Amino acid sequence: MIAYRRRLICLLFLALFALNAAGQTPNPPPVHSYLQPGDSLWYELTLVSGDVLTWTLWLSAVPRDPGKTVLTFRSDAEGEMWKREFDGQAVELREDIKIKTTARYRLTVFTTGDQGRPASLAAWGKYAAAGRAQFPLPETKRIAESFTAGDLYAVEFEFLLGDTTRFETLLGLNLPLDLVKMWGITPLGDSLTATATTRRWLGEGGTISLRERTPKGGRVTLRLELDIPENGIITIFIAPGSSSPAWLPSSARMVVLHKHDPWRAVIVPPQSVIAESLAAKTPESPRSMFAAQQLRVGGVDPETAERLLPIIAERDSLVRIKHERRKTQTGYDTLFLRGSNAFLPPDMHYALLTPLASGMTAKGKPPCTVVSWFVTDSRGAEPKAAVYEWRYEEARVAFPGALDERFWDPAVLPLKPDMKTHAPATAEKPATVTIPTAGLQPLTVESRGKTLNNFSRSVWGLYLDNQSSDTAYLVFHRECRVTRPMLSLARWPKAARYTALILLIVVAIGGAVLYQLRRREWQRKKERQALEEELEKARSTQLKLLPNAPLDIENLHILGLHQSMQSVGGDYYDFFAREDGSILLCVADVTGHGYKAALIMSNVQATLRAVALPGRHVGDIASLLNLEVHKRTNPEDFVTFIVGEISADRKWLSVCNAGHNPGYLVKPSGQIIELMDGGIMLGALDMFPFTSTTFALESGDMIVFYTDGIPEATINKQGEMYGYERLKLFLAEHRYNHLGDIARKLIKQVVPDDTQPIEDDMAIVIARVDGTA
Repeated sequence: MIAYRRRLICLLFLALFALNAAGQTPNPPPVHSYLQPGDSLWYELTLVSGDVLTWTLWLSAVPRDPGKTVLTFRSDAEGEMWKREFDGQAVELREDIKIKTTARYRLTVFTTGDQGRPASLAAWGKYAAAGRAQFPLPETKRIAESFTAGDLYAVEFEFLLGDTTRFETLLGLNLPLDLVKMWGITPLGDSLTATATTRRWLGEGGTISLRERTPKGGRVTLRLELDIPENGIITIFIAPGSSSPAWLPSSARMVVLHKHDPWRAVIVPPQSVIAESLAAKTPESPRSMFAAQQLRVGGVDPETAERLLPIIAERDSLVRIKHERRKTQTGYDTLFLRGSNAFLPPDMHYALLTPLASGMTAKGKPPCTVVSWFVTDSRGAEPKAAVYEWRYEEARVAFPGALDERFWDPAVLPLKPDMKTHAPATAEKPATVTIPTAGLQPLTVESRGKTLNNFSRSVWGLYLDNQSSDTAYLVFHRECRVTRPMLSLARWPKAARYTALILLIVVAIGGAVLYQLRRREWQRKKERQALEEELEKARSTQLKLLPNAPLDIENLHILGLHQSMQSVGGDYYDFFAREDGSILLCVADVTGHGYKAALIMSNVQATLRAVALPGRHVGDIASLLNLEVHKRTNPEDFVTFIVGEISADRKWLSVCNAGHNPGYLVKPSGQIIELMDGGIMLGALDMFPFTSTTFALESGDMIVFYTDGIPEATINKQGEMYGYERLKLFLAEHRYNHLGDIARKLIKQVVPDDTQPIEDDMAIVIARVDGTA
């Protein structure tokens, strides 16, 4: 009972502290959805009998007749179940629906008028104990659905814990984010990676109980989300990930959510209304009055408290100054308030926070980097307003031991505010703004011998200054654009491909005519013969750099195969034994083809043999190769590279994948493990922390490295690619065959016609532990 009271007091104190801190910087207005004429807003969930679907709907009042706003509820089992219509009055509803039939359910709201309308639709489920399936997933699930650019596709896995679960136990559970892997493949072959988050609670779903135990048990949820970048049918893959922790139940409830919410809106009252509201608002209580007691209760040491108290007092003075300016300012206040240890940023109506470069994921920057926006009012007209685009680098550090006590300190980290003014864009022609990338670099800051925690970040946002007499809406949506190689004609739009094809035909005909006029037949034959001789010499030299025979060593068999689209190419493979008994095998792919790629490949081969010393990890080998490639090549030249080390006792495999196609570890059972982790392509950055992953090996395991010329080869006249899924099926089916037969049959499938020209260089290395070769 005493522990319960202490915990309750602590949580109440934290809540009050957070509310007081939040009062120092007013929150921006809430963000709603925006119903465009001809479009809709909908949620779709998969539910089973016994679930409860809760939905809420909010519609703003529209003074001019907007037509009817319609809300429908339907399932794929029963069709449309009910429909409701609303006029221009404000609406705010919440209802629970008891699910009786297992099906996919969709809530849709749309407007029949010619004027847009702010709205908010939300739907979520309270899941029954039924409908749970085996976990971990027994196999990879494949789902193909039609999407619209901007959609959100999410999959949740909910795990039920025992009735004796304690509050402290629940908070201490570690749920791996890679427990389940989800990715998508677009119609043009682009790969989309899902982001993962976790939620947990004790008792009823969505609540937190402070009891020592609860008869409702605990719940932990893993949520995977995909932002859809373009229209079309996208294939979603849901596959088993890392091994499950021991505490995880053997069953889980899987729920699929598909959300269509293309436009969001911020409702901005007239500036005069905002000014009156701010003038009438009571200033916040000075925080410094209670700071000393809060810091002492929070366990902050006296030295740190001594440094924090004047900072808090200075922030109080800045808050008061800002309050007084708001009572006198008639327009948007663009002043940055600065002090020696404090900084108050502007209030954003829409903001995106970009972390430091060190906080970015290994896969790079977030995919949604473009914002389209326009401005309208409640009458559907263009209001008298201006849009300010703010960007500033927010320098924030926190003292160790301080209870969430952060402050802005321009003396420690530089502040670089930047502002642009935009004329309001219209719904017929929205404006587009690119979100800038992070500009700060991680720093180590010390104060009086103590290292401060660095929370610095880049902040970007839009602010609408509404000078009209009517309510205005800042309407926006994020675009997750896919950047594709310009030279990859297969990924161009159809019209662009036809145009490029016509231009190529015209250029080819013109070049052929000029060539025929300026060259005689005997000269062409002589030059061609000389070139073929030189290419044959170069090919012979390049082949000498590759292993000249398979490697059969104790408990291990390795074989490699190489084919170039030209006499020389940029694909490379190698395998050799080191003095400590370990075996190194690798595959690399240089951008481009011909002499240039072959020269870079030979440099990579020589450097690899020089740096692959006994005992050196594959991640360090990749780092040294990366430095050499970055130093010796042009900025546009890169090398994808995958290297593996098989231990001397043949029990362990360490792999580093530097931006290459995924390698495969084929188990005797037919399970295929993708080898993807490691780092970026060699030569992209001079300093990059390459990592490696280690896997346990068993008798019969097969390791396969290859270049992209195999899965991306065209295998028929319809332009169908061989593909990664077909490659994995082939390896699983032929895993017991002789290594030479596997390589030859694979090349035969990829290039079924011997007279068909090879579209890209191809290289493959196959190794098998124990078993037969």
